[in-house]
Amino acid sequence: MLDAAAIGDGIFQIPVPMSHNPLGATLVYAMESPGGLILVDAGWGDDEAWAGLNAGLESIGHSVAAVEGVVLTHFHPDHTGLCGRIRDASGAWIAMHESDHEMFGKMSSARDAEWLDYQTTNMVRAGAAPEDLEAFRRAAGSDAPVGPESAPDRVLADDEIVALTGRGLRVVFTPGHTPGHVCFYLDDADVMFTGDHVLQKTTPHVGNFVYPLEERDALAEFLDSLRRVQSMDITRGLGAHGIPIDDVAGRAGELIEHHEERLEHLLDAFGDDRITVWEVAQRMKWYRPWTDFHPMAKGMALSEAAAHLRHLVAREQVAQVPGTEPAVFARR
Repeated sequence: MLDAAAIGDGIFQIPVPMSHNPLGATLVYAMESPGGLILVDAGWGDDEAWAGLNAGLESIGHSVAAVEGVVLTHFHPDHTGLCGRIRDASGAWIAMHESDHEMFGKMSSARDAEWLDYQTTNMVRAGAAPEDLEAFRRAAGSDAPVGPESAPDRVLADDEIVALTGRGLRVVFTPGHTPGHVCFYLDDADVMFTGDHVLQKTTPHVGNFVYPLEERDALAEFLDSLRRVQSMDITRGLGAHGIPIDDVAGRAGELIEHHEERLEHLLDAFGDDRITVWEVAQRMKWYRPWTDFHPMAKGMALSEAAAHLRHLVAREQVAQVPGTEPAVFARR
């Protein structure tokens, strides 16, 4: 695990541990502001992460009590989990793009019988087999990954400037990974905090699985957002996970190319078959065999598959076969 440290340009990096996850940590960034500190993201919401955030801030000469506000790149729990504790300790405001506020509310709602029924109904519509449904039921926990106490209380807008000491942090709207994902650009240092939009070694997943397929073409949004960041010609990127990005435009281009190749592979994988969304997920290229996926990981993979399928439908390369339940798709 990296130690908290000053990394130049008035930026402090604090690795907030996430030992249950292969990513290992969420990288939280701190900068001085007129009212104390502004944090970019907050970290996972458990005691280990809380201890890590406190220790990191203390090692750079600050404390949680000094936090004026937290700007969130998106609603996922490894970014929002500690917001409630930070607000209780410091009175900080918590800000997120408006398009992710509703998503946060859904994520933080109770995982009760109604929630489980909704999830499994979607899986049935996707074409999941009974054994997959049972595995999901066994794996699904009873607690939401983050509580409503961490809910944001402020809305971020594209091109808004968040005040720092003697400079500003510009909001750059980059939907795709989530509907309201944003990056933050520190123009005086030519540094962008990329959240999960652009990472040096990881390809973020895109979209959510609901059926009928989302009206929103999440993959198209993601590709457009990558092109926007690419056009800004930014030298240095600091993501929420992994190592710094030394060529944001170049890395954005690699991600665009990756998804175009993935779409071509998926289209070829259809062949002449009529397949469900679940079978689309099974036929996509993953970093390990589909049979080795944890039941909850299959849910995330299903979201990625649905986003790519939705994009192929938008391109009129694939269409739903009328009158099928669960829904079946085929090449045009």
